[in-house]
Amino acid sequence: LRRPRGAVARAVLADAGLAAKATVRAPISRVVELLPRPPTPFLLEWLAEPVLALRNRRGEAYPGAYTERRDGASITLRRRASTATADAQAASIIITTPDVATAVRRFVAGESHVVLGEGLGGLGTVRAGAAGRALLVEPVHGVIGLAIAPPASGGRLTDPRLRRALLLAADGEVLANRFALSALQAQSRLWDGLPAPLDDRGRPAGERQAQASALLAAAGYGPVKPLALTMLVPAGPEAELVARELAASWAPLGITLDMVRQRRAGTASAPASATPRHDLALQEFAALVPDAVAHLSRWRCGRAAPCSPAADQLLRAARNAGNDLATRAAAVTAAEAALMADPAFIPLLRPVRWALVAGGVTGCRANPIGRHPLGRMLPPGARAAD
Repeated sequence: LRRPRGAVARAVLADAGLAAKATVRAPISRVVELLPRPPTPFLLEWLAEPVLALRNRRGEAYPGAYTERRDGASITLRRRASTATADAQAASIIITTPDVATAVRRFVAGESHVVLGEGLGGLGTVRAGAAGRALLVEPVHGVIGLAIAPPASGGRLTDPRLRRALLLAADGEVLANRFALSALQAQSRLWDGLPAPLDDRGRPAGERQAQASALLAAAGYGPVKPLALTMLVPAGPEAELVARELAASWAPLGITLDMVRQRRAGTASAPASATPRHDLALQEFAALVPDAVAHLSRWRCGRAAPCSPAADQLLRAARNAGNDLATRAAAVTAAEAALMADPAFIPLLRPVRWALVAGGVTGCRANPIGRHPLGRMLPPGARAAD
């Protein structure tokens, strides 16, 4: 493996926050040596990312189980070996990437066996158009919430009291109940699984609303002088539902919320660089690897504003803890609390990945990252040797 492969390795390790202290060597042609300093308990998970798949000098997967043929937007994978293995069962796999409505229609018509998706977008269409028993929804690590636009982008939430009030007034439980989907859970933290918050976020909803109202009043806003905000939302009814519910819950506090739909890039009327002015933006972050340090690092100073220098220091301490999991967990919890003291992001829900799986398809197993390798599935009636 030559230098470009090492560059790819460094790019992946950068996501894990290890690039600055990782040595990447290729002592012989078939060996890559990675020496992260300090060590990380999630190194194997990061190395399992597809971007680090081995390829030969011609750029082909090696020793990949399938050959690939492209026909427009369609990709056909064909198994190399004549007999199946545990990691490569299906003899051929045809992959297409239609819009959600088309994908559901093809699935219902029996033209496809599996549909894979992520996030809120399209989830309503999938639930309405496909049989309930075929739908698998899995909560995964990460967060769905509201990014606060910095002043440089036109955001008006420069007063920390306003950001704190929005954090306290946002109620993920109301949103989760509105979607009426058991797998979609409220989340009050930037990372699920952390201990219950020790600050005001852990109080009952009524008390949080009262404190949010007091913060707004101290900043000069309330029912008499409303705080007018604009939220940027992705296209789709699911995102619009989130905006409407937040607007309804914030209205009694004197917060008005206008919704601006995110423009699709690549159209003549909406160039890729065109982003409407906004104060809040609905965003979803599903973690590739269950690494809280890497996830929280997206809000480091220099990558987000406002930011917390104290949180940056705590995240460095968590990375330096290496395989000392107790020290790492304590630093992560403290870093998340520091990030929420003057929030640049307001958590609402835990993200999900979803799949439609036809009856009789074997090999689909629920897992914590919601990923389902197609090579391990078999269509109805097929045998592993097919």
